[in-house]
Formats: sequence, structure tokens, C-alpha cells
Amino acid sequence: MKKIVFYIVLSSIMSSIITIAAYKQYAKEEPLFFPYTSSKKRLTSSDSSSLVSSAGYPDFTRIVSKTIHAVVNVKNYSKKYNNQFDPFDFFFGFPDDFGNNREKKPQRNNDIPGLHGSGVILSPDGYIVTNNHVIKDAEKIEITLSDQRTYKAELIGTDPSTDIALLKINETNLPFIYFSDSNKVQVGEWVLAIGNPFDLNSTVTAGIISAKNRSLGILRGETQSSSSIESFFQTDAAVNPGNSGGALINANGELIGINTAISSASGNFIGYSFAAPSNLVAKVIQDIKKYGTVQRAYLGVRGMDLSKTEYLKAYNKETHKNIKSQQGFLIGEVFEKSGASDAGLKKGDIIKSIDGKPIQNVADLSFIVGTKHPGDKVKVNIIRNKQKIIFHVILKDLQGRTKIRTKEEMTPSELLGAIFEPLSQESKKDFGIGYGIRIKEIRTGRLSAIGLEEGDIILSINGVRMKKPNNVDRVLTKYSGDVTIKSIKQNGQVYIAGFEMN
Repeated sequence: MKKIVFYIVLSSIMSSIITIAAYKQYAKEEPLFFPYTSSKKRLTSSDSSSLVSSAGYPDFTRIVSKTIHAVVNVKNYSKKYNNQFDPFDFFFGFPDDFGNNREKKPQRNNDIPGLHGSGVILSPDGYIVTNNHVIKDAEKIEITLSDQRTYKAELIGTDPSTDIALLKINETNLPFIYFSDSNKVQVGEWVLAIGNPFDLNSTVTAGIISAKNRSLGILRGETQSSSSIESFFQTDAAVNPGNSGGALINANGELIGINTAISSASGNFIGYSFAAPSNLVAKVIQDIKKYGTVQRAYLGVRGMDLSKTEYLKAYNKETHKNIKSQQGFLIGEVFEKSGASDAGLKKGDIIKSIDGKPIQNVADLSFIVGTKHPGDKVKVNIIRNKQKIIFHVILKDLQGRTKIRTKEEMTPSELLGAIFEPLSQESKKDFGIGYGIRIKEIRTGRLSAIGLEEGDIILSINGVRMKKPNNVDRVLTKYSGDVTIKSIKQNGQVYIAGFEMN
């Protein structure tokens, strides 16, 4: 009897040791907040055979059954609309939004959603990712699950430079989709797009990855920021208005991207769609959840894509050099006090790889650096005067810091994403005003999200006249609630917009 008790106790101790060891290994492999699929959760070879029907055609029924309930309908309720050109109208607007019909668009009622989109549940406690342009200017965000349960969503945070937003609903035990490593995605592999096109809930389409690392220029036009990150997956899975923010999944039922745009002049699918890679999405939403804002790192260089022959010809003509078209990034400027400058990178260097990952174009460079944090060290392989050189660069934020800072540690000006300068007497005279500050530089932040640009003049914040740049921090420090900004656009138009600061 004593031996039996001894073996039971010994078995319990061994089981506890194995459990603890397994947990420690799991904690090392799993990200901080949102779950990635481990190798144990992937389909086995026997499972993969179920992807082929008896007739030899692909069969995705099993994958769809375990993922479709994790994709939700996102409704944006807002009275606001903007008569200015919006790049996303060409990607997610409806055909009657264009031309004269656009000018006749009536003021929206707050009881009627102005936009429909999709979202993906990331965790059983109700965190949801969608596109920033789906919930932009929303006064209320409503989430409808696949079983038609409806919830009011809290906006946790947004990142216009990647067009990603994080939402939260008050619910538990929700179905969710695991992340996959988007770096392992291959051109030609099967993918499924799940979303709500034309407000038709739970629609599934199939296709393949047509290309990787596509840069379209739409986010830069949307945010008016050179820090926008575009490195999309291109797929031929049918995506239409309403799919925006929905899931792009692989043949294992894992999330590899968030559907963001379609290539179309009418607003409807004509052959190709584009999705933000899951690795970039995961970095953005984890930053938002942990720090309250995205921790963006910068290499500190500006330059050109050497695969663009037309740009290269102009460069060679201007510099009297003869650089051939190739894969890589040609540095045209190194910013002072940046990580690149500190490490010794120079104008004329050609970046060939970062951390062993080839740099074929600008999209590769922005994506790799975009998944890093200030303070991270990267290995940069360059060619200088036909010689291969390796540099180790410590990345910084735009203020030259290498330390990650929480939202509470940042000034209001930093959260707004802008640098301000006093307004000259000449400008005051030209616009007929006696006060105001000019936006000298704008980056990812609240101001770019509400449509303000470099050169715009801020007249007042919450009714307080802006006379000096430090007035911004004086008014908004420790402030929580609705913020109203009155400004003058560069064309002289008075522009009033707002956001919630918390």
C-alpha cells in the first residue's frame, strides 16, 4: 500500500515538473497578448488530405467551419462625412459614391451606420482587429457576431500608418483565430478571405497568394505621412466593399493577413485584393494594448527603390553615376542623430538585407523596420563602392530615443503626432487672423487620422486659442475626453474636427 502511495506521489511530482517545463517553453514561444499557432495546432499530413475532395478539387469546409464564426460585422455610426477626396473611396466605396452623387450625399443619421466592414476576433475575451478606415470618425461602433448577437465596441486604439484598429467588446468564450507567421507565406499557396461584402454576413471566397510585398501608396495618401507602412499580400480571392478588416487565412485555418484594399476604379472586385501581413498586424495591436500607442522604430534614412528603373535613370543622370537596376534600397539621405547615422551608414550605400532578410524594394525595408521597436538592434548588410559591409544599427523613434515609452509618458503633442511652429506675421496677415500655430511636421497620430496635414494652421483646441506651440501641451496635459480642433487648411478653408483623448 505504501509503495502505491509512493508511486502516486512520485507520478504527481513528475507531472507537475513536466507541466511547469511545458508552460515555460510555451511562454517563450507565445506572444504577449494574442495567440500564435504552435506546430502542435497545425494540421497534420492526414488532416491536410481532407483539403481535397473525392473529385480531386480543394475542399475547405473543415477550415471554414473552425474560422468563420471568428469574423464579425463592424458598423460605423457617424454623422460626419468629408467632401474631400479620400483614397479609400476607390478601394472600399460604392459606385454611387463617385462624381456628382458624392456631392449630393445627405448628412448621415447617427441611427444608420455610415460604413460596414469586417473584423476578426483575436482572443476569447473580445479583442477584435479591423481596419482604421472602417471605424474612422465613428461616434459609435457596433459589432455583430455570426450568430447575430450585437455589442457596442470600445475603440482601444488605431494606427493610421498601417490602417489597423483594435476594438474590444464585453464578452467571454468567443471563437477566435490563431495568428500564423506571415514571413512563411509563399506565392501560390491557397488562401481564404472571410468577411461581409455588401453587408452579406459570413461570406467566404478562395484564391491564392499572387504576390508579396506590394506597395500601393494608398496609406501615404490617407495619412499624409511618410511613415506609412505598406507591404501587402496580393491575392486573387474575391474581396468587395465590406470585406475590409476581414480575415485572410491559410490552408491551416490560421490568420495570415487582414484584408485592406482592392484594385479597382469602380469600388468592386476586378481581380486582385491586398491584405496587411499578420506579423505587422500583431506588432501593432500588441503595442496598442500594452503601451496605448504604437512604438514605431526608424532606421533614419530616405532613398529610392533600385528595382524602379525610371527612378534609377533620373538618379544616374543627376549624380553622373551608373548604378544598375537591382534588388535593394539606395540611401539618398541619412538623418542626423538617427540610428543609421550613429552606426555609420552614408548616402550612396545600397541596403541589401536586414537581419538576413533580403531587401528587394521599399516595401521590404518598411515592413522589416515596421515590426521593430525603438532600442532594437538590427544587422544591416550594405554595398559601398562595390564592397560588402555589415553595420549594427540601434533603431530610434522620431525623437531620437531608444526607450519604449507608454502613453502616459508621452506628451500630448507626441500623441497628436505633430511638431508645431509659431505662425509668422505674414501668414497671419494673409489669412486675416491674429493667432494660430502651424503644423511643421506630421506623423502617425490623432491629427493625421482626422485629416490634418503639414502646413495647416491650428486656431484653437477645445475653444482655447493657440498662440504658441507649447499651448497644445498646456491645454491637453492630463486631459481626458472629447477634443475639438478648429483649423485652417492650406487652401483657406476652415476645418473643424475632433477625436476622443483618454
